[in-house]
Amino acid sequence: MTAFIIATIHLNLCIGILGSFYMSRRDLSDLINDVLDFKACGEFMLTEVGHGLDARNLETTTTLLPSGCFDPRSPSEAVWKAMPPSTPLCGVPRVAVVFARLIVDGHDHGVKPFVVKLCDAQPMCRGITSRVLPVRPGTKPPDHTITSFDHVLLPSTALLGSKSKASDTPRDFLRQIWRVSVGTLSLSIMGVSSIRVGSRIALSYSQRQLVTAVSDAVKTPVLHFSTQRQPIVKGFASYAVLQAFAKWTIEQFCKKTARGNVRQALATDFKATHPKYACLLFLALERVLAVSPTITNIYLLAESYSSGSENVSAGFTSGGAVQAEYVTVV
Repeated sequence: MTAFIIATIHLNLCIGILGSFYMSRRDLSDLINDVLDFKACGEFMLTEVGHGLDARNLETTTTLLPSGCFDPRSPSEAVWKAMPPSTPLCGVPRVAVVFARLIVDGHDHGVKPFVVKLCDAQPMCRGITSRVLPVRPGTKPPDHTITSFDHVLLPSTALLGSKSKASDTPRDFLRQIWRVSVGTLSLSIMGVSSIRVGSRIALSYSQRQLVTAVSDAVKTPVLHFSTQRQPIVKGFASYAVLQAFAKWTIEQFCKKTARGNVRQALATDFKATHPKYACLLFLALERVLAVSPTITNIYLLAESYSSGSENVSAGFTSGGAVQAEYVTVV
């Protein structure tokens, strides 16, 4: 999942935006090639600590200097960029497309994208501070950070697009961040395969796990119980429906005649529909955990260890289940 997120930011958001300016900015070719070859990791910095869904109101500023260079800065903690990785921990230089308000002669010319080098393989670039956020327990996410700028001198070529103020500011902002809708759809579609895989795991466990009735010695798979079977069947059915919906959405999204607001609506609609079905995974996998020998044996291991009467060693089988081996203490 972490690799998928990094690749999505790198390819879709960073390279996607840089590539949209390539025809008019041939000088970007070296940078694009470096990012494509992963000689540098591409990032995308739009939202701020104080501006998430209302990113159009972001407050990071970039002032045009008399020399033609640009001076980006973060006026307060509320406008620190959140939360793409920006540290040199990966050992690879990072470059980002940073959105900030362009200030020309004291006038606000609207939100514009800028190319900013964040760090080399080791040190951060001058004027840029990256603060690593705490890692959530039980997860392995990217090294999310909040990033601030303090009078970072950017060359005149850092600006992507025109210095002039757009006549329709809201529409111009949506045009500049159009790759976000591509990421919204691609990340949401990834959940469709997760529903299929999760349902298949639950089905496999439910077929293998046997229970014995009190009255006889006949062993029955837990899949025979409707409470076990129902969420699994719903999971496969949901996958079939969502897969067809995903294919249709992609076809409509990729039409050359599709307008930007239509693409945003398609991506948002799919994103809003998918989680409702993904919750079936919790019902199915909850039943897997309830009957899994792994959980049972881990419980036995804990009980034996706490009693102090036995030494317990554990090994993993090829199927991933824990087998407990008890050795009595003399």
